[in-house]
Amino acid sequence: MNYHALFRKLEVQLSEIEHQQSLTQTIGLLIQRILSDFADDFGFTGARLYALDEDDNAYRLESKFGASGTAPIGFEIPITYRPIKVVCRKGIVYMGPDSAEIDPHIEEQLGVKRFAAITVGKGNKHLIAFSIQHDRQQEEDDILFALSSIRHAINLKLAQERLEGIILQSREIQLSLLPDGDVAFDGYDIAGRSQPAELVGGDVYDFIRINPTILGLAIGDATGHGLPAALQARDVLMGMRMGISEDQKMVKVFEKLNRVINASRLTSRYVSLFYGELEPDGHFIYTNAGHNPPFYYRRKKDRFYPMSEGGMVLGPTSDASYRRGFFRMEPGDAVVMYTDGITEAMNAAEEEFGEDRVKAFVRENLDRMSAKEMVDGLLGTVARYADEGRYVDDRTVVFVRRLN
Repeated sequence: MNYHALFRKLEVQLSEIEHQQSLTQTIGLLIQRILSDFADDFGFTGARLYALDEDDNAYRLESKFGASGTAPIGFEIPITYRPIKVVCRKGIVYMGPDSAEIDPHIEEQLGVKRFAAITVGKGNKHLIAFSIQHDRQQEEDDILFALSSIRHAINLKLAQERLEGIILQSREIQLSLLPDGDVAFDGYDIAGRSQPAELVGGDVYDFIRINPTILGLAIGDATGHGLPAALQARDVLMGMRMGISEDQKMVKVFEKLNRVINASRLTSRYVSLFYGELEPDGHFIYTNAGHNPPFYYRRKKDRFYPMSEGGMVLGPTSDASYRRGFFRMEPGDAVVMYTDGITEAMNAAEEEFGEDRVKAFVRENLDRMSAKEMVDGLLGTVARYADEGRYVDDRTVVFVRRLN
């Protein structure tokens, strides 16, 4: 599954929906968008929207969408029902006819054989249940991850107006984590800069002094943008710093970070992360956890090499493994790292900025710009290219050049 494409598609859909006078109407519109855009991906055949009653004793069926079963509007499911207790505790549940927790009598009234459900809104006041095709039972992990992402995105949509004050505080936290200016490393010109789409963002970059002869460079992107992405990015960045400072191998650090994120049950969120260690003689060892590959530009050959060796994004599965990549920078060579807000920036004709334009910018300006000018210039070029009225993502660039 392309987890990044899934979440981006979901965010775009939800961003186009305005709040309605009724919270139930807003959630209903969200469900309609999800069914129209994700039914084929995950075998959704219909959905049911429930609301917790005034006494908090049962979930009452409020609306039905698609092939949503036979239960009438107003049908109530007691909160003591085992699947309800599970979804209220975990936020998500997936069950079928062979699940021991279901009550055949209740499910017969509902007219549903295989379903997944999520709670949304403050206090689990609403519950959304999706009917799932029988032949999709082998895709349980993918469906759970997708629904966890859907739950997270819907909760963001419903809560966005309450977050402004918290976001202002978190901005100070995020800024304190980013490098304080560019870094000096003998024989190299290095710079980085991040532009969040909102007050805070999910992009991070870092320069880590391992010792006097090794410099660590990192760039990462947490799913989405805004406060939740910023907090997730913060946790991953701090975890990586701690692991590296304890002289752990980068592959082991990535595997431990992945397990921690997965175990936290925040599997609706993932983080792509690239980390490398540079030595004065040009040796560069790195690993890439699902981040869009930075490019190593070998000047003598006028050729770009994607730095993709590594593994999957951090978070979705606990047993991910990672590999190291290696190359050696010669004088005049360069590395450009960036987040997908650069390449996926879209103009009015719905054309992405793309990797080729990044490469063209590097070729054209390498000999006449400093690293800082390269970073600022690329960010400015993307901003002028993009139709900022459309979806805008966080944008971050780190540039490294070995001096002659």
